[in-house]
Parts: sequence; C-alpha cells; structure tokens
Amino acid sequence: MATSTEFLISMLNQLPIQEISTFAIWIPMILAGMRWKTGDQKIRLFFVFLLFGVITDGFGWLVYGILENLEIGNYHAYLLYFYLWFEALFFIWVVFEFLETKRNTFWKRVLWIGISILFLIEGVIRFGFGNPMDIYTSFIVSGVLVLNAFLMAFALLGLAEKNGEIMRDPWFWILSGIFFYSFSVFFIDMLTYTAIGPELWKFRTLLNMIQYVFFVVGLMRIANSQLSMTN
Repeated sequence: MATSTEFLISMLNQLPIQEISTFAIWIPMILAGMRWKTGDQKIRLFFVFLLFGVITDGFGWLVYGILENLEIGNYHAYLLYFYLWFEALFFIWVVFEFLETKRNTFWKRVLWIGISILFLIEGVIRFGFGNPMDIYTSFIVSGVLVLNAFLMAFALLGLAEKNGEIMRDPWFWILSGIFFYSFSVFFIDMLTYTAIGPELWKFRTLLNMIQYVFFVVGLMRIANSQLSMTN
C-alpha cells in the first residue's frame, strides 16, 4: 500500500509542474514591473530579482525542455549559480531595509562579502573540479537557505515593530513568501541523498509556486494602497 508521500509524488509526476512554475513567475514579475514608476527602490530591485529569475528559468526550460542539449546545460548551470549568488545578496539587502541597528551598513557589507567569498570558493570547486550540473546539492546553497529563513524572520520582526497591522503591509507577504520557501526547501535539500531524494524535486518546485502566491498578494496590496491614496 502506497504511503501518503508516494501518493503525492505520483500525483505531482502527472502534472507539468516545472512548466507551470516557469510561467508562474511571470505573474509577480509583471505586477512588480507595473509598479516600477510608482514604487520605491525595494520594488524596483524586487522586479530586477524576478526578471533575473524569469531569464534563468526560461533558459533552463529552453535547454532541457526544447533543445535537450546537455552541453548548453552547462551554461545554464553557470547562469543559475550566478542567480543564486545575486538572490542571496538581494535578500540580505532587503532584510536590512527593515532592520534598525547601530551598525546596519557594516553588518550588511560583512554578510555580502562573506556570502560572495563562499560562492566564489564553491564556484571554483564546482566548475573547476566538480560537476557544474549538481547545483542544488551544494553545501553553500543549502546554507544560504538557512540564512535566508533566519534573516527573513528578523526582517518580519522589524516590520512588526514599525507596523502594528503587519498583515496589511505588502512587504509582510513578500518577506513571508521568502521565509516559507527558504525554510521548507532546506529540509527537502537535506533529503537529496536519501532514497526518495530525487523524487522530491517536484515538491521544491511546488513550494516555489506557493512563494509566488505570497508575492502576488503583496504586490496586489501595493496596488490597493496606492489606489486608496489617490482617492
């Protein structure tokens, strides 16, 4: 008798979930792009972050879904690794936008430099001596997921201190989406080398789409708040 996990994996395998995820990111990206002129610097950089994700996912879908060319896939691995590095730096920047510490700039730069050095070392090892396709089993990437969740929790606390009605704040939903994804996916990555590890990839993609739902809610709240201000 199949377990509940095996049943869910079987159901997910019947859905084109990777293709859905590739196109799902367009929704928050378009919403963020529509707020480019009226939004602040956080929204504009958030749009750049989502655009980078669209380019990375789109290139991967082209390489593996259409061309099925593993040689070109190496270039996607390079692009994906650069995206993960950019993602980590962006998340750190966002967090410190909501924290008020005496040495805010100092600690932000320390984390930026530390993350960049780790990615550089891991990149040299992976692309110089290891397998460039084996990105998501990276120790660095898994560690960054923990750091993301930890930092987003602090950012949410900082946001709560500034805003009593936190759930009405658009960034509560965006930060919560990042926290949810980072915290959940970390545990999936820890099971990579187990017997069911390869089958859990679709759960990772599903969690990514749930993160996009959080993003859409937050961006829609930005639109509603701007509309109420004009009326």
